[in-house]
Amino acid sequence: MSISQCKSLPICFTAIICATLSLLIGLSSCSEKHNAHTQLLNESWLLHNPLSEETIPAGVPGSVHTDLLAAGKIPDPFFGTAENDLQWISNQDWLYTLTFKPDFQPADFQRKLLVFDGLDTYADVWLNDSLILRADNMFRRWRIDISDLLLGNNNKLTIRFYAPDSINRIKAAKLPFSLPEERAFSRKAPYQFGWDWGPEYITMGIWKAVRLEAWNHIRLENFTIHQHEVDENMAELELEVEIESIQAEKVDVRLQIGDLPVFNFAVDLKAGKQTLVFPLRIAHPQRWWPNGMGGQYLYDLTLTLQHNNAVIARESRKLGLRKIELVREADSTGESFYFRVNGKPMYAKGANYIPADHFVHRQTSQKTRQLLVDAKEVHMNMIRVWGGGVYPDDVFYELCDSLGLLVWQDFMFACTMYPFDDKFLANVKQEAIDQVKRLRKHTSLALWCGNNEVDEGFHNWGWQKSLAWSDADSAAIWQGYLALFEKLLPEVIQQSDLERNYWPSSPSTGWGRPESLLQGDVHYWGVWWGEEPFEKYREKVGRFNSEFGFQAMSAMASIKRFIPTKELHIGSAGLEAHQKHPRGTKLIHDYMQRDFPVPNQLDEYVYMSQLVQAHGIGMAIEAQRRSRPHSMGSLYWQLNDTWPVTSWSSVDYYGAWKALHYQLKESFNNILLSIADDREGFRLWITSDSLVAFAGELQVNLLHPNGQLLARHTLKLDVAPGSSFQVMQLDSIISAAGAKPESCCVQAMMVADGKVLANRLLWLAVPIRLQLLPAGLQVSLSQQGGETWVKITADNIARQVALSTEVEGVAFGDNFFDLLPGQEKHILVTLPDGVKLEPAQLKLTAMNDFVDGPN
Repeated sequence: MSISQCKSLPICFTAIICATLSLLIGLSSCSEKHNAHTQLLNESWLLHNPLSEETIPAGVPGSVHTDLLAAGKIPDPFFGTAENDLQWISNQDWLYTLTFKPDFQPADFQRKLLVFDGLDTYADVWLNDSLILRADNMFRRWRIDISDLLLGNNNKLTIRFYAPDSINRIKAAKLPFSLPEERAFSRKAPYQFGWDWGPEYITMGIWKAVRLEAWNHIRLENFTIHQHEVDENMAELELEVEIESIQAEKVDVRLQIGDLPVFNFAVDLKAGKQTLVFPLRIAHPQRWWPNGMGGQYLYDLTLTLQHNNAVIARESRKLGLRKIELVREADSTGESFYFRVNGKPMYAKGANYIPADHFVHRQTSQKTRQLLVDAKEVHMNMIRVWGGGVYPDDVFYELCDSLGLLVWQDFMFACTMYPFDDKFLANVKQEAIDQVKRLRKHTSLALWCGNNEVDEGFHNWGWQKSLAWSDADSAAIWQGYLALFEKLLPEVIQQSDLERNYWPSSPSTGWGRPESLLQGDVHYWGVWWGEEPFEKYREKVGRFNSEFGFQAMSAMASIKRFIPTKELHIGSAGLEAHQKHPRGTKLIHDYMQRDFPVPNQLDEYVYMSQLVQAHGIGMAIEAQRRSRPHSMGSLYWQLNDTWPVTSWSSVDYYGAWKALHYQLKESFNNILLSIADDREGFRLWITSDSLVAFAGELQVNLLHPNGQLLARHTLKLDVAPGSSFQVMQLDSIISAAGAKPESCCVQAMMVADGKVLANRLLWLAVPIRLQLLPAGLQVSLSQQGGETWVKITADNIARQVALSTEVEGVAFGDNFFDLLPGQEKHILVTLPDGVKLEPAQLKLTAMNDFVDGPN
């Protein structure tokens, strides 16, 4: 009966009925609020130094380091050589306190919980002088029932954080053998203890949100949808709902998926926690695809719990329907390792991701979005979340869902052996349960991986000798490894995530062993660590290349933000403090000397270092892609930085793209034109990641450095889906034109159905041997429709033109490009609000400035 239907009844009865209905409607509309209530407790915290007895405001989420910085007690930890003077912070205990009053009446709710989404790391927590928690894991969510402790008026929370290093030393001393690193005893972000691209700042603090949760009767704890089978005709799904009920109750579980009819299930709950499972079927689903393979269709989901016709819980999210498989099958060269999505093989193109700020609570959703958009813009379809960092927040995965970036997810274990006592394993088990249940709902999540380089380290890094392990020690440590990575973690996944594969360790085999290129995934570090030449990348191609990389310096504009002006020169103490690899500076210089000019000025050296990185990693990616289907993945090390540093990243800490990131637009393009250069000479290849066949025309022009056409060849090509093949030999064309590899370049352009699928200049000699003419670059600025544009022209072929400015926050839509004479290059400039750019503030650099012209 609606309220309008009441009008036909007698007035008095009508008034009673309508008043009753209005009351019921009002109760229904607010019943969700009355059944459960959440109060954030992120404000008004204080940080106390128990040694100095000083008190300052504290930020939550936050850390001791950033609280001290905000209070003006320490300099910027990222500037200059500040790291050396700030180690005292992590060597002592710290206290956080909060006095709060609930914004509800505790008596109105049956259960009251205090929830910490993240405590870093060893912490004792008191509420009103009662010890309620002893935390020992940065990666766990802590829920404490405080129903008998919470006061209606002022409550006092006190948290004492303990210095991790001293606890690690105590734990290490109890073992009869030494582990490679004492940090292994702490369930804490490994990179914070120092890495070869990051500082040693061992943080403490409340790094995620704190809140009160109060509820009555029934609480929705978790829900997910398992995707068992998805194809174009049917999606076979399973809804899993975790509910806690104070007593036996009847409840309706309602699931709305897009505009489909509502799925409705009536359930009799028992007292306590329970997991409910319901089968679902969706005919002719719209499917989700990775970037470059199709669209990222996401259904809107809303799960509602109703009790006595009142809504008691509601949660909404998005879901993409797809099937992801890790395919490992024996073949003629070993065993395959690739991802198949919706029945289609996918060549994985992407990078390794590390925390985007050393102080991870400072990582904003805006910065995360920009970094992942940067990945999509250069045709990536996969991100590996590396096991030495943290499990990112949900916003990271939501963005990957929407952008079509599959996620290879490591558990947070890296580069050392770990304890294996019952307490440690129980702690890790709950961490894994927390994280698997939190992340399994995300469409983009493709794979769980146990660790980074732990298996390889045990077998190849010489720990047995350097740490003097006995045979019994070694056997026990390896059995501990198996208990953690081959038993505990896969069992958690099998129980909580029915659709993802588990991979115990990345890589599966060390790069120095021949089988590493025949099966599993490989971290190939012969280039850089092994000091092998870049050309080795053409030989050392694995089935799935999940790590390989080379360092480059941050953009010059970025360097000026973290180095004192007086130290803006090659080899300064400030620069070296931001180079964490012990051989990094020398390796960059040595590789530069092999193939590139070596400048003396810092800004030119920065430019050249980025070209060295782009040259080497571009060579690796293109060799790997040419070898498909033998190789089916290229994830270079690394996408980003945790702080301003010289590192393997393609995007520096401040978000500036290095030359490598710009080059990825070509190296990761779905249609790749590349040159193989080996004993068989120069050979032009085409590689297609397209899911469909196409026919087109390939135009190949041989050009003099002045742009003159030396030779032209046109070919009709039929290109099969997912194919890679040699198109033509170039040596005879070069010799017939009377040219030399160092004094010409190849322009290759693939056109199909009137659309240019790929167009690039390909060079046949390393940069130091190139014979280029003066570029004759001209630049101008213009305003079009409220946007700022740069126009660049050249008199001769310009190699690796770099546009730069000292104006902070300026981003260029393209950079580090080649330019033909007579061609106009138009580049969109993104400026910070209120900033204007003048032509005099622009600088152009090209490889032409550093090499001699043709003889």
